[in-house]
Amino acid sequence: MKFKKNGVYWLTPGGIEDTKKLISLTRQVLSGGACMVQYRQKNLNHLQRRNQALRLKEVCAAHKVPFIINDSIELALTVNADGVHIGKSDSTLKAARDKLGEHKIIGVSCYNDIDRASEMFDNGADYVAFGRFYPSLTKPEAPPCSSEILKVAQEKFSSAIVAIGGINLDNASKLINNGATHIAIVDAISKAKCPYVATKRLSGLFNKIL
Repeated sequence: MKFKKNGVYWLTPGGIEDTKKLISLTRQVLSGGACMVQYRQKNLNHLQRRNQALRLKEVCAAHKVPFIINDSIELALTVNADGVHIGKSDSTLKAARDKLGEHKIIGVSCYNDIDRASEMFDNGADYVAFGRFYPSLTKPEAPPCSSEILKVAQEKFSSAIVAIGGINLDNASKLINNGATHIAIVDAISKAKCPYVATKRLSGLFNKIL
């Protein structure tokens, strides 16, 4: 399953052990228009993560939205996810592609490094992610990234460019205007009073700008 050209890329918040609660939240986000979901959970054991991922995959499949696993190629294989997202400290792009095959989506964190992004695309990445652009509670240690890098990436690459890090309704438009094809969101949706409405408003930014 390939992802849409533009839109909201929702990352699941850490720490939700209640699978029913996570599924309910995911359904709201997908109904609000998210075009891709990434399962990012580091605080549960393997069995819990597997069970949650399997349920989330079913929900995403019903909405025809790609389901991506953060970091773990093994978990992606176990639940037959649509792809995986890897960072510098995770498996290599080659290892991910060799294990998952050509038809799966592979995204790579490139932080503030345009040369890394170029190398990843040359080696078969489906999308790259830059950021953090703003202070982030999810990854406060991530190096800051200027929105100008998105302009450079837009001119240099024809593939998907994801912006991540502290993005919300107030600051997302600048990143989309500068070239982000997707905005990766955690708290601005998950902690919103109504995740459905938050997702719908963020998704609507793409229609207004594009």
